Parts: sequence; structure tokens; C-alpha cells
Amino acid sequence: MAGEMILISSHDGGEFQAYQPARADKFKGQRGPGVIIIQEVFGVTPWVKAISDHFAAHGYQVLAPDMFWRIEPNFSATFDDEEGVAKARGFLPLIDHDLAVQDIGSSADALRAMDGCNGKIAVAGFCLGGTLAYLSAARLNIDAAAVYYGTQVHEYLTEGGKIKCPTVFHMADHDDFIDDADVKEIFSALIGIPNIAIWTYDTGHGFTNWDRPGAYNKGLADKAHERTFATFDRLS
Repeated sequence: MAGEMILISSHDGGEFQAYQPARADKFKGQRGPGVIIIQEVFGVTPWVKAISDHFAAHGYQVLAPDMFWRIEPNFSATFDDEEGVAKARGFLPLIDHDLAVQDIGSSADALRAMDGCNGKIAVAGFCLGGTLAYLSAARLNIDAAAVYYGTQVHEYLTEGGKIKCPTVFHMADHDDFIDDADVKEIFSALIGIPNIAIWTYDTGHGFTNWDRPGAYNKGLADKAHERTFATFDRLS
């Protein structure tokens, strides 16, 4: 299902690109929830576009914004590109999380204005994007969120109490990018907060990404997406 890159206006006068999947024929003319897919640290990669297509095939109106546009617009790295991977990881300390969340809010505004969106907005993010999805649930007026192995969630645990929308976490039991002590802090701070559900999976980081060598676990990825879809479908 081919998509296209479109321009989104930012809250502070700039513009950034976002990938918009084509809607399947069976959903044309229908209005469904808007879903924002937030990238891993490697940019809007072919996999980010493909997982956006996967969500669109479920009936959602989807956008995947370029979260690096303030650093290097349209950056994307593949896992066999050592220089690109190193550069991507070097972007992590440069990201302004406050501005990034506001850019997600701008993407939400763009989605709400689309004919295929019913006005409800969900955010799903992976790795870096998982942290931004969590912050979006805490700070933005959205209707649901899915946090896939967010690597910096533990740095913002005081914001968990602000989350009012249904939010599902997908965490790997063997995540080399999140310390066990940080995982315990996440559980301690967030378990028991209304609207938050935390699922754990007997696998490692990046288990939903079929382009990550040695990481992908199809069975567990499918289970995680089923749980996300069950949450997002309530917005239909």
C-alpha cells in the first residue's frame, strides 16, 4: 500500500515532513481514528513506513512525522550503515523532548483536519518514539497511546499521573537498552495508575521491527499489536 510524504506546519512557524500511508480501498470514504507513528532513533525508515502501512491497513488514518527535522531533516539510517547508525545515536542528546511533543501535537492537528479521521487521536511510538508517545499521553489532548519499549520513560515518571487516556506499554524482559533498576522504577511508579496497562514480553529490545537483525519476534510482535489495536479500536 503505497504512501507519500506530506508537509506539516509546526506550532512555531516551521514545516516538517510526515509519511502518510494510502488508505485501503475498503476504508475509503470512512472515518476512523487518527494514529501518529513515532519513529525509532533511526528516522522515518522503510520499516517505519511499513509499520505505518500496517496500522493504516487496520482502518486508521496514519501519519509518521519526521522527528529529526529540527536536527537533520529527512534523516534515515539502515542497520547495515555503521556510520548512519552512529550518527543516529548521536542525535539522542540533541533531541528537545518538549519541542518534539509539540510537533506531535501539530501532527495531531493535521490528522484531525483530514477527511479520513473521526477526530480521535492515538499515538504509537517505538524506542525513542515510545518515550515520546508516553509524553504525548501525559501532555497532549489525545485519546490513546501505545508505548513500545520506550528507552527514556524512567526519566519522566512524575508525568505518569497526568495520563488520562488509555495507554498500553509493551516492554521487553531482556532489554539491553533499559537498566533493570529503571524497569523497576517504571513498574513502581506506573502500575496501578488508572488507564495504564503494562505488558511484558520474553524477548529483547526492538522485537516488533522485522528489519532489526536478531531482534524481531513475530509472535510477540503480533500479540503486542493486537493489544494496541484493541485499545485504539475503542476510538472508532
